[in-house]
Amino acid sequence: MRFNGLGTTLVIVPIFLFVAAIIIALFVAYTLFHYVLFLLVSRPKDASGIGHELNQFEQLQLIEWAPMPIDFLRHDDEQRTYDDVFGTYRDENANYSTCVFPRTPFSKIYEAEYLLLKPKDGMRLLDLGCGSGAAAAYLASLCNVEVVCVTNSSVQADICRRKFAKVGGRGQVIVTDFDSLDLPSESFDAVYSLESIGYTKDLDAWLAECWRMLKPGGRLLIRSPGSLDHCRRKEDYLSVTAFFENWRYNFVGANLLVNKMRRLGFTPIRYRRLPFWAWGLTWNFIQHLLLWKYRLKMRTFVDLEKIIWRTSKVFVFGNPYNTVLAIKPETASRALICDSAPSTRSS
Repeated sequence: MRFNGLGTTLVIVPIFLFVAAIIIALFVAYTLFHYVLFLLVSRPKDASGIGHELNQFEQLQLIEWAPMPIDFLRHDDEQRTYDDVFGTYRDENANYSTCVFPRTPFSKIYEAEYLLLKPKDGMRLLDLGCGSGAAAAYLASLCNVEVVCVTNSSVQADICRRKFAKVGGRGQVIVTDFDSLDLPSESFDAVYSLESIGYTKDLDAWLAECWRMLKPGGRLLIRSPGSLDHCRRKEDYLSVTAFFENWRYNFVGANLLVNKMRRLGFTPIRYRRLPFWAWGLTWNFIQHLLLWKYRLKMRTFVDLEKIIWRTSKVFVFGNPYNTVLAIKPETASRALICDSAPSTRSS
């Protein structure tokens, strides 16, 4: 009996060690996966090779997918407002961004934004579509910058103000539709929009305003899920319109953004695109996918899943998450942003 017990132990121990090794290896691999994503996103590549022309679906998108002023009240097929949908779980610690790429599961989620925006003491930053202010509060906690947050949600505005109170009040919150924003020209060192540009009703005017409000040398950082630059079939285009119809969020991809930024004069422009399957595997996205489907009871996403599996799986899972970083040249002239108005300055 003693021999049998010893034999069983000798069998169990290697199995336990083997299982433990597998678990550790999976954890290391998953951590490495996040680290690689972080390196890619925080080091975008030159955009000179894209944005020179739009495909037929991108051109059609600009006509058919133009959000209307009242659309911000429509966030699912039950016609609920943004606060109706998300207010149940918004708090000071909430982060709703679907795609963030920390180096490890224990690092801060907005480190990549910090590296791309390069905030320094004394700078002014503009957050267009700030959500609950997670990114703004993180940036303000690292250096003595002033962040102006813009949201059309009073619930989010209150959360942002409470967060800024914890970092010395170095922030201002404006409750308005960011398409109606009217702030002084050349008053910000950086402007950023994290997954919010898809709500603009006029993309050209929105980007022109960013150019106007940026100081020469200022940075414009945009993160946007989804793109139609690799759409090749009409069936794919029609299937993804379900998302826009139910959510009123436009898929503004890197190709489209670079095309319009280049015309405004931004240079250099850098970008990074990662396919859905990559950022869909991040722990942050998995958490929010479960939140959307089960806690928030959002039929929009459940119905969209059915459409995806029935029609355009290849297109959707290859659809990218876009990061675009554009610089307003140091030599940008004030005359360039005031062409529509007569100059009152003497030479």
